[in-house]
Amino acid sequence: MKRFCCFILVLSLALSIFGCTVKNDDDNEKKAPNAEAGIIGYVINKQNEGILVVSNEAQDFSSTGGIEEYYNAIWFSNAPEDIKVGDQVKVWFDFVRESYPGQSEIEHIEVISSPKSDGANLTESEALSKALTSPEIKPNGLHVVKSIAYDKQADRWNMEIKEIWEEKIYHIQIQDN
Repeated sequence: MKRFCCFILVLSLALSIFGCTVKNDDDNEKKAPNAEAGIIGYVINKQNEGILVVSNEAQDFSSTGGIEEYYNAIWFSNAPEDIKVGDQVKVWFDFVRESYPGQSEIEHIEVISSPKSDGANLTESEALSKALTSPEIKPNGLHVVKSIAYDKQADRWNMEIKEIWEEKIYHIQIQDN
């Protein structure tokens, strides 16, 4: 009986140790972290398994001698295949390598749904993707989406996209077809 009790005790201990260390990656991808996302922005570029996410919310560092209009931008090297240029996303990450744009790895990512506007054929994401790949926009530039809106009467998307390095603003119109 003593041997049986020891066996049960050792088995219980082993199961509790090994059971606590098993990690299920599928569960991690489905559950959002408790903290707020590290960056919310648009996917501006995609290369191989990497995406460039640029926040459309400017930060003002002029009071400390910095620039007045700073946009957080990060290249993420391990993006899921289904993320597309034009998607608005929330990204959680652990660290950022210091550069501009920064560099990091995704811990968790959520696409912010982009429903079609009343009367539109394209979603906001699809229209932005067309704009970012249009000949008017400098390819592989660092862009921020300043505004995007659907004009139902003209049946087109109107966007204001800023090229950060050159301080140039593009006024892009994409027909909704």
